[in-house]
Amino acid sequence: MKLSKEQIEQLKNLISYKGHVYIDVQYEILDHVACKVEGLMEENPNLPLDEAFRKVFASFGAKGFNELEASYQKMIEKRHRSYFWEELKCFLFSYKVLLVMGIFALFYQFRHEFESNNGWIEGLLMLFIFCAVTMAVFHWRKFKKYRKYASFNTTGNFFLIVSFVYQLCSFSYITLNSSLKDKTIWTSYGVLGVTVLLASMFACLFILPKVFQRSQADTEKLIQQYQTN
Repeated sequence: MKLSKEQIEQLKNLISYKGHVYIDVQYEILDHVACKVEGLMEENPNLPLDEAFRKVFASFGAKGFNELEASYQKMIEKRHRSYFWEELKCFLFSYKVLLVMGIFALFYQFRHEFESNNGWIEGLLMLFIFCAVTMAVFHWRKFKKYRKYASFNTTGNFFLIVSFVYQLCSFSYITLNSSLKDKTIWTSYGVLGVTVLLASMFACLFILPKVFQRSQADTEKLIQQYQTN
């Protein structure tokens, strides 16, 4: 038998009750569940839909649909990582590299205006956190309608990575100013290391919006697909 739209919607609600809140995850699970439910109801036409669903759910074992969701999430994360590396390659061969270099050169040129020799790094850290917070706020406001889709929400993990690198960079900068008072070759290497980390973070400010846009396009395709089903 073929399930009606009302029955499909009922199955989706039952999947949601099991804790799978993302719409695309629900449809991914539904692809695996609907055929089995149809089979059970063909064998026993008097079997209620919810009872057939419970039998199918039990057949997945103690973890239920969690493994299906985890597999789907991994697929999304893999796709987003590939987007990130592709956009990184594009960035490295674009004029935007010059913009990052220009920002660093400008701050270094005015290093004497800061309280310490490495104060220009602190200025760059402050500029970065301002830009990152602005981008995060813009990201969540602009793409609010996609929050119910795992295919887009996974992009938020990139903010965690950027946050970790920022903390690492800040800790390294504090170490430079507190532990390496005397200017030595190790101080120079430390400044170089922090500068490289900072440059990587600023590069992310150009790369992540592109990743978000591609993720948005993927989610739009899913929305169109689900609306026509």
